[in-house]
Amino acid sequence: MLIYRFRITCEEHDGFLREIEIQPNQTFLDFHHIIIDSSELLHCDQASFFMTDKKYKKDKEISLKAGKRQIRKYDEDLDQVVTESVTLPLLKTEKLKNYIEDPHQRMIYEFIGRDVFSFHIELFKIFPAEGGISFPRCIKRIAELPKKAEQPTPLPTPPAAPRVVVPKVALPKIEELLKFDDIVEDDHELEAIESELGNIIEESTDEPSFGNSEPEDSSNNDFLYGEHEEADEDENLEHLEDYEDIESLDKRLSGFDRDSDDY
Repeated sequence: MLIYRFRITCEEHDGFLREIEIQPNQTFLDFHHIIIDSSELLHCDQASFFMTDKKYKKDKEISLKAGKRQIRKYDEDLDQVVTESVTLPLLKTEKLKNYIEDPHQRMIYEFIGRDVFSFHIELFKIFPAEGGISFPRCIKRIAELPKKAEQPTPLPTPPAAPRVVVPKVALPKIEELLKFDDIVEDDHELEAIESELGNIIEESTDEPSFGNSEPEDSSNNDFLYGEHEEADEDENLEHLEDYEDIESLDKRLSGFDRDSDDY
């Protein structure tokens, strides 16, 4: 049984090198796994092998996932280049021996995941296999591929606070406000209003206060009452002096001495 030995370099990193041995009847999926294991590539969204010429110009594609591709080819019957949709062969079903047409066959391997890399592959040796060795295997390993730093897991965003909608108050139109500019002030009317307000203020200040007055001393009132009584008696005596004959007065008043039965 023969063994293929491939030399693999990275298009983006010149120092990277891997040498891998694999059997002709193994699939491209086996080749895919040994490449990512030896290169320490982890997550893979898509991967493809492209058969190329000596200048690494892409031709046939073998894909990790099922899909279709538009290709342009020359149609001998129509004598022109036509475009047609082709279903891509899969890594898990296609064997290497069915695509090796040159002892120095060249390929391109594209890895698409969190990192994206493109590798140049060249078959540089075919030799018989030795017993007791499992394939595929990596026999030479130089340098490593740079890896993207692990991104921290984003913290969950707290729910946004409910938005408070403030109702809009309709403002008066400017045209309506401009109407007040046409109002002319009447000086005479303003003077009359000011005069009336001044009179109201003066009347309010002239009103007597209704506060509690101090109570009069009862002893003083009693004393004054006696004085008033004596003054009345003196006044009565002065009137009595006007009569020339006191006796005539007695006669006039003597009639009041009769008893009530005399009437």
